[in-house]
Amino acid sequence: MKNMMIASCVATMAMTGTLHAAEDVKIRVLGFWGNQPQVDDVDRKVWEGLSEQTDGRIQTQYLTLNEAGIKGDQALRFLKRGTFDIMTISVSYVSGDEPSLVAVDLPAIAYDFDTLRQISDSYRGVMAERVKPYNGVFLTHWPFNPQILFCKEQTESLEALGGEKVRVSGAPAADTLEELDATAVDLTGGEVYQALQRGLVDCGTTGSTFGYRNKWHEVTSSLYDLPLGGYSQVIQVANKDFWESLSDEDQKLISSKLSEAEETLWEMAPVVHEQGIRCATGEGECELGGDAGGMTYADVSEEDRTKLDGILKSVIIPRWKESCNASFPECGETFDETIGQVIGIAD
Repeated sequence: MKNMMIASCVATMAMTGTLHAAEDVKIRVLGFWGNQPQVDDVDRKVWEGLSEQTDGRIQTQYLTLNEAGIKGDQALRFLKRGTFDIMTISVSYVSGDEPSLVAVDLPAIAYDFDTLRQISDSYRGVMAERVKPYNGVFLTHWPFNPQILFCKEQTESLEALGGEKVRVSGAPAADTLEELDATAVDLTGGEVYQALQRGLVDCGTTGSTFGYRNKWHEVTSSLYDLPLGGYSQVIQVANKDFWESLSDEDQKLISSKLSEAEETLWEMAPVVHEQGIRCATGEGECELGGDAGGMTYADVSEEDRTKLDGILKSVIIPRWKESCNASFPECGETFDETIGQVIGIAD
């Protein structure tokens, strides 16, 4: 009897140990480009904080695109293969694979963050459905800064872009430049500094903070606050196989932390945009560290807004719908029922 009790205790201990081991979680996380407040001060800290909050039971390996040496345009393929467990994906970067996602980030679709939030929230369910074929589970979405123009020469209007070579990301931004008689150049953010320095491009679009942190102000002189490349919106997506391997408690914990971070990131976006402008121009206190630049600043003119709105309605949206409908037949109709209602241009 005594031996039977010992054997039973050993078996119970072994089972308990197995269950405990099964609860340990390791998460491979791919963030967006580093050296930005949204990434370094919020997103990275969320993931790294999970280990402390769970007494080490959850361990995360967090890499940004630049740390991983990845451009980001193949993110949906990585998601499907399970290369990472959780990924932050630029909707513009993957527009070639899944054009439906870039609907929230078309050039000139919004000129303020409140409108952008309404647009993105209206389309949230569509984005959630469109990542499913890539074995994805939609978690959150949030913006960086509007992708404004850093130019070598003085630029205060769209007319000045005629004949210029401009770095943008995504087909809709390239289509917009075509309408402006400019040439789109496809480069990653990390490649632009040298391209500007060597005269391979005349301007580059990026967020004010990313541009400043990566010293674009050293090789450009003019900052035009026009969202020519959208707002560099991203979605956070989990690999479905990984997500379903988590306990309900861990899913709720991660979802809760990401939901809190999502609200913080939407609130900080306009603040960070202004910080980037102050640092790039030297107008006001630079809170991002480093030596402020001396770029000249120009706000978007009503004339250019009207011109871009016309291009958006007559060229960008119809062309995007045609591309999107080819892989997602309900794409155009879905856009009209969601984003189109927000901005008042549904067919």
